[in-house]
Amino acid sequence: MNDFILDFESLLEKFPAEVSTIDTAAFHEKSIPEKWSKKEILGHLIDSAMTNYLRFIRAQSEENPQIFYVQDMFCENANYQQSETKQLLDLWLSLNRQLLFLFKTVLAKNLTMRKCNDLTLAFLMEDYVAHLNHHRHQILA
Repeated sequence: MNDFILDFESLLEKFPAEVSTIDTAAFHEKSIPEKWSKKEILGHLIDSAMTNYLRFIRAQSEENPQIFYVQDMFCENANYQQSETKQLLDLWLSLNRQLLFLFKTVLAKNLTMRKCNDLTLAFLMEDYVAHLNHHRHQILA
C-alpha cells in the first residue's frame, strides 16, 4: 500500500486525541488578529477536506474540473473560532475517514492519473496528506 495511505491512517488514529490535550486557551489564542488560531487551523482542515472530497468525486467522471476555494473567507464565514471544539473534531474525523475510503477507491480503480485543477489525483492525494501533516505540526506546536 502507498506510504501516504499509511500516513493518513495513522493521522486519523492519533490526531483527535492529540488535539484534545491542547489547553482551551491555547487552542483559541491568536498571535495576531490576522492569523488563525489553532482552532481555526482545524477549521481550515475541514474546509480542505470538503473541497478535496468534491475534487476526487468530480474528477472520476469529469475531465479536469477546476475546484478552488478562498481559504480566509471560508474560515471566517464558517465561524470556527466560536464553534464547539468536539463538534469540529468529529466533523474533521468523519470527513477524513470518507476521504481515506475515497483515496483507496481511486487507487483500486486505477484512476490516479485523472486530473483536477490540472494536477493528477495521485499528486493531490499525496499533497493532501502532506498538507494535513503540515497543519498538524502547527496545531501541536
